[in-house]
Amino acid sequence: MRPDDTAPWPAAFSPSPFAEDLAAIGAIRPGALKLHWPRTRDTDIPVWRDQDTGVILLGTLPDLSRHYREKTIGAKEEAEVTLKSGVVSLPRADGDLERRLKETGELIRGRSVCDFGTGRGLYLDGALPIASEVHGVEIRDDLLDLIEKRLGDKAGLHKDISSITGRFDVITLFHVLEHLPRQIEMLTAIRTALKPGGHVFIEVPHARDYLSDKLDLPEYRDFIYWSEHLVLHTRDSLRALLTACGFEIQEIKGTQRYGYANHLGWLLNRKPGGHVSLAQHSSPELDRAYAAHLEAQDATDTLIAIARKPA
Repeated sequence: MRPDDTAPWPAAFSPSPFAEDLAAIGAIRPGALKLHWPRTRDTDIPVWRDQDTGVILLGTLPDLSRHYREKTIGAKEEAEVTLKSGVVSLPRADGDLERRLKETGELIRGRSVCDFGTGRGLYLDGALPIASEVHGVEIRDDLLDLIEKRLGDKAGLHKDISSITGRFDVITLFHVLEHLPRQIEMLTAIRTALKPGGHVFIEVPHARDYLSDKLDLPEYRDFIYWSEHLVLHTRDSLRALLTACGFEIQEIKGTQRYGYANHLGWLLNRKPGGHVSLAQHSSPELDRAYAAHLEAQDATDTLIAIARKPA
């Protein structure tokens, strides 16, 4: 046993359900936690990092029930980013929806799919011609109304997944898991909602993101850490979490949402949006090569996990 395996939580750290879950499965150790960054972009909540595993997590759990009940951003075409100074609009990552449909296309073809935390439901639109049945889970009534007005009865809409058993062939979570305070409980409910042999497809932000982990850009850390992102996973922590919830791991890989021009913008201007303002300095070929370079270093901004419920 390592010296820090039985060490207490740091005095300045407030253990929360997601932190206790991560400790229970060995993804973090209380004695290895060190203060990583003093704040998130929208609050003064400190950000901690396990010095051994690299997992990054908030030191305090925000009031999520009130937050999501009162939240109004996220319904527009642009990405709306909450800062201490207010809400700003930024261009979204190019090609996210197209990439996700390409990566999940064969998995959902002719099968029932449920997008958990579907937001505006754009993935549902794209999945309709591919899947046999399309569903979305979303807790916000305003977004559910938006989807219903657009898709009508073409998609099944739900506010909760915990009462569903053995219904779906595939459940997707695109940048949703990191928002959940009880990740083991929710992934177990997701496994229950899958048919035997069904798959979960998860996309999350990566704790070893190049700009933060390798380059230590303070302006980037001030932007990327957010009070809604309770934990940033590594490959190992994602594997441990899914295994603890009874899934069989099929694949865990990195993918890069933001390309060379975006990173160039951070290095030159220390602010987001370079994928638009500096787009002329990149190309699809350069972005593919740059993404492969980051993947080889385990330094992509995003991780993807595909796992299977045992038959």
